[in-house]
Amino acid sequence: MGTSIAGMSDFPEAALDMWRARVAAILKGESAEKLASRTADGIRIEPLHQQINGARAERATHAPWTVMQRVDHTDSVKANAQALDDLENGAGGLCIIDNDAEVGRVLQGVALHAIHTRLEGGDGLAKAFAAYVEKQPIDPARLSVSFGASDATLVKVLAAQGFAGPFLEADGRMFHEKGATEAQELACVLSGLVAALRKFEGNLGIAGATLAANQDMFLTLAKFRAIRLLWARVLEASGMAHQPLRLHGETSRRMMARLDPHTNILRATAAVFGAGLGGADTFTVLPFSVAQGLPNAFARRMARNTQLILLEESQLWRVADPASGSGYVESLTQDLCERAWAIFQGIEKTGKPPEFESSNASSNPIIGTKTHQLPKEFEAAVESIP
Repeated sequence: MGTSIAGMSDFPEAALDMWRARVAAILKGESAEKLASRTADGIRIEPLHQQINGARAERATHAPWTVMQRVDHTDSVKANAQALDDLENGAGGLCIIDNDAEVGRVLQGVALHAIHTRLEGGDGLAKAFAAYVEKQPIDPARLSVSFGASDATLVKVLAAQGFAGPFLEADGRMFHEKGATEAQELACVLSGLVAALRKFEGNLGIAGATLAANQDMFLTLAKFRAIRLLWARVLEASGMAHQPLRLHGETSRRMMARLDPHTNILRATAAVFGAGLGGADTFTVLPFSVAQGLPNAFARRMARNTQLILLEESQLWRVADPASGSGYVESLTQDLCERAWAIFQGIEKTGKPPEFESSNASSNPIIGTKTHQLPKEFEAAVESIP
């Protein structure tokens, strides 16, 4: 039985009109319109919201999201040292980047059955990884691998070998970097997922999705929630049983500052905060010095710890879909869904992605680059500069 707290019933019910009256008093006659804003998609952000009971956007399992780390060193031995150090210090998975490194050497000593592996090198890396696993005393069915393949024949070979997938990846990052808005990125990802369903006759486990996360925490949160609701809408329209989407996130490259790069730590924190609460299954934080060159061990450790603190100390994963019921986030999620669905229908009709505004892609962070610039930059936290 619940217990009541003495005096709680003395508070009047906080109706919307009461809040509006408070705002009007503070503005002293000025219009409340000045408090409203709009996103890059033109979605209006109201200054006040009431509670909204929208659709839930939960993950398949209630558990911490997986902390992923990029393995992107061009030297196989050093890439292996990166991977082992990351896994020994809190990472739960690796993103293997195609850099002509020998897969077997990169993964030497890595217990693949105990982690999640993402392959971001296309069909060539997927083939190399599958060949490596075939020579190991490992049951492919026990592995958690996102292959990032594109060839339908290769996907069938991987499935026959025993891998469970997802094999294809509807990746929004490339559109984000070109200047896509949140709704445009969602629409492009949704189009990729639908194309995979068509290609493989409704096999729901065939594909996963990847979204970029930026420093706009609430917009990122709403975007990650929206892709799950859009996926559910596609399945419902197709007459398919619901199956949760495998969702990966990565901090936006286009938000990363080259000058005063330590401010990127704050941007990345806001990004992973939003994506984690929004329902990401796995997430990669780009090291703060990634815009300057190949990040060093310190920058990689900061990327790891940004997620670990949010998971282990802030315990952000404890509540499933924590933004559910929030008028601000629910309305933003719904508006994103509607805009993205309309753009998606346009892609389906024309077969072409929308036009992206180059100004979105070229917009640079402000703090530390355009204002409050350091009189002298710190030494770059990189191993090498391209």
